[in-house]
Amino acid sequence: MGHALLLAALLCGLCQSLSPLPMIKVVIHTLENTQNLLLVCIILSILIFAHSLAKTGYVNRFIQAYQSISPWPRLNLMTIPAFIGLLPMPGGAIFSAPLVERVATDVNISRPQQAIINYWFRHCPEFCWPLYPGLILAAHLGQVDLVRLITYQFPLTIWAFVLGIAFFLRSLSSPLLQTKTSFFLFLKEAAPILIVLVLAVSGKRLFPALPREITIGLAVWVGIVWVWVRTRITFYQLKLIFTEKTLLKVLYAVFGIFVFKQMLNESHIVIDASRVLVNYHVPLVFIAAFLPFLVGLIVGLTLAFVGTTFPLLIALIHTMQVSVFPYTILAFMSGVIGVLLSPMHLCLVLSLEYFQVNFSEVYPRLYWPCILLFLAGFIWFFILRGMV
Repeated sequence: MGHALLLAALLCGLCQSLSPLPMIKVVIHTLENTQNLLLVCIILSILIFAHSLAKTGYVNRFIQAYQSISPWPRLNLMTIPAFIGLLPMPGGAIFSAPLVERVATDVNISRPQQAIINYWFRHCPEFCWPLYPGLILAAHLGQVDLVRLITYQFPLTIWAFVLGIAFFLRSLSSPLLQTKTSFFLFLKEAAPILIVLVLAVSGKRLFPALPREITIGLAVWVGIVWVWVRTRITFYQLKLIFTEKTLLKVLYAVFGIFVFKQMLNESHIVIDASRVLVNYHVPLVFIAAFLPFLVGLIVGLTLAFVGTTFPLLIALIHTMQVSVFPYTILAFMSGVIGVLLSPMHLCLVLSLEYFQVNFSEVYPRLYWPCILLFLAGFIWFFILRGMV
């Protein structure tokens, strides 16, 4: 992805007949941008937090504590993948798959249904969870308030859960289980995630003088330190966390995104592109819905469709002088649905492999939930466009 974005930036400059010196200046301006650097630090911190929870075994402790207070298998099948989905890491479905399988032993459901439950509910929080790098990047590129974006996309998360229950859980019988109720233990194990969430959302109010990027970063590091102290992390575990290959890969991709965005702005290619689209009477609604969906479907990564399509879309929206906010929601919703339907999506591949089911047994069952999710998002877009 990093290579593709840097190559796209180079081709963009060549199309606009830029010489090497202005292209080098674009890279320098990218590195000089304080907001870019802060966002890179946030994304790096979130990845370290996610890998800290995974490498130290904290995730398993959290799930065990949760199951000690929840006697409802159907509820557990829905919430456990969603809880693990709060960890923003590629292929994270492999962490929740064994837990879903364990809960499924109490309910008579097929392996394909286990796979789709694990896959679908993991991604329900993606519309509004403030630690997802793709969501943070969308707010950054769209220059919209992150908390406002989360608030207005929260109904999409609720609707995704409703669709998941209706299509994948409705027919299940769920006998009550015996539990060892210990709500205090659950709160203790959930503390790092809850602390990060509260501080990330309310940090700007607690520290109004600090930029939101800094308050989010500090919130994440409070969670990281909490996990390290509680688990008495070893040097070997720290080495595993900081040598994780995905850290450098994601940072390189984010750098490519910012260079691509800067090149779009400084080469003025967006102005030329907008003239072409206006001349051909291509509706902005169609572009905002179709382009992120297509990239998400092809690549299967939220960060990819945000990074490659949002710089162009946001610039187009500004040139057409319409409100950015509803189009940001439309584009993000469409892209996430494209990612959900992508055969390249690592979570889908890992779920199918773990539960040993065929692609054809699971994939067609995603059609109707995704169609209904898209229709709801489209209606929500038109409501917001009338409000803003």
